[in-house]
Amino acid sequence: MQQLETIERLVKPLVMTGLYRDQTSAFKAIVTDYINRKRNEYDLVISSFQQKYDKSFDEFSSDILNSATIEVEDDWMEWKGALEMLRSWDEAYRLSIHDEAV
Repeated sequence: MQQLETIERLVKPLVMTGLYRDQTSAFKAIVTDYINRKRNEYDLVISSFQQKYDKSFDEFSSDILNSATIEVEDDWMEWKGALEMLRSWDEAYRLSIHDEAV
């Protein structure tokens, strides 16, 4: 119950100032914005690795199989993690735009 009161207190000024029509739309906009920022963050990581190695993750994975240095393996792990996080944030976005309760 305290969490709900905290959320309401945080979004109330956004409604009172006319930025949003109600608390639900304010909260949904904030959550959607956060999700999009995280998606962009991981997109940038993925793009930087694609540019660095001039190939896709799958091509990179095949090329380094059984021959990766520690540095290259660290890049592979970070790249893989970014792909997994992007998929999770994409799923969160998909669910948030289809969930009318949020």
